[in-house]
This record gives sequence, structure tokens and C-alpha cells, in this order.
Amino acid sequence: MKEKQQFTLQSLVAVFVLNAVLLAAIFVIAGEALADHTLAVVGVGAVLTLVLWFVIQRIGHKLIEQAATPAVQPKAEAAPAPKTAPAPKPLPERSDAAAVQILSILQRKGRLIDFLQEDIRGFQDAQIGAAVRNVHEGCREALAEYVTLEPVYAQDEGSPVTVQKGFDAREVRLIGNVSGEPPFKGTLRHRGWRVARLDLPERVGTASDDKVVAAAEVEVGN
Repeated sequence: MKEKQQFTLQSLVAVFVLNAVLLAAIFVIAGEALADHTLAVVGVGAVLTLVLWFVIQRIGHKLIEQAATPAVQPKAEAAPAPKTAPAPKPLPERSDAAAVQILSILQRKGRLIDFLQEDIRGFQDAQIGAAVRNVHEGCREALAEYVTLEPVYAQDEGSPVTVQKGFDAREVRLIGNVSGEPPFKGTLRHRGWRVARLDLPERVGTASDDKVVAAAEVEVGN
């Protein structure tokens, strides 16, 4: 549990820092041209942050659970002569296939990797705005197709809520002046999100394909 909480916090901080740097670069380059679109740009950044964080958190928790599960030793069969117990099965090797597959989907649907890797300092403001819109639409489509999200709290933000004893620290993060023991009464500042469905398509290929996010395209015959 402690390892999962640490991973959740660390992954959230890392993704927020990455997207904050990206948004800061966009605002520095665009200047006053994006002043009227601040909420839209910040909203896109928040969506991308949540998408990346949920994917990384989901995969990380699975890997932590796999690493914490002890290998199952088969029962020794009864025999006249004593037999040496078989060695425990090794833990499965860590696979990055699922993470690479998520990046591949976001690249295919929304060109997310192209956008993040692009040097946008020489672009015009109108070009940046169009790129952000395309990335947002594509990633939103990918999210709707393969992932179903549901709020942790159904109430509207700003509503009074009570956090009962035994709450899951992965789903509810207490902020403000926290002291004493639950139940805690407070105000809902963010409804939170959790994955209700994750339905990735089956990968086809060899183990070496696990590192390929997007294949290079070469046009021949010109």
C-alpha cells in the first residue's frame, strides 16, 4: 500500500511538472496572443495531465502488485524416495508493452508525441492554437474509445462532503488543515477520477515491437 501511494504521488508530481513546463513555454512564446484563451489552454493541459497520470498510475500499480506477489511453489508429489522440492518460479519480467501501447494510441489519435517533441518557438500563435485543438480532440477520442473514467465523488465541486474512517488514500487526498482522526468534514475541491474500464487492443508482433511507439513512414517511388 505504501509503495502504491508513493508511486501515485511521485507520478502525479512528475506529470504535472512536465505539463506545467510545456504550458509555461507556450505562454512565454505566445505572449499576450493567448491571453483570451488562457482557460482553454490550461484545460487542454489538465486533460493531458490526467490522461498520462491515470495511464502511468494504472500500469505502475499492476507492476507493483506483480512484484509483491510471491511465486507459487508446486506441491511435491508423494513418492517412496524423498525428492528435492522444485525451485520457486521466477517473478515475471517487467514489461513496458502496455505503456508503449498507450503512447502509441495517443500518438496515432492525437499526434501527442509529435506535439510534445516539436520545437514550437518558431510557430505563429494561430499555428499553436490549431495544434493544441487537434491534440485535444484526438486524445479525447482515444480516451473515450479505450478508457472509461468515473468521478470518485458524484457531488458537484464546492459541495460539503464527509470522509469516513477507513477511506482509500489513493482515491481521496486530504488538503488544508488536517488533524485528528476521521471522519473528516470538508469541501469537495476536485471530484477526482478513477478508471472504470481499460480495454486496450491486443498487440500483434514480436517482443522487439514493445519499444516502437510509432513507425517511421518512408514514401518511395517519387
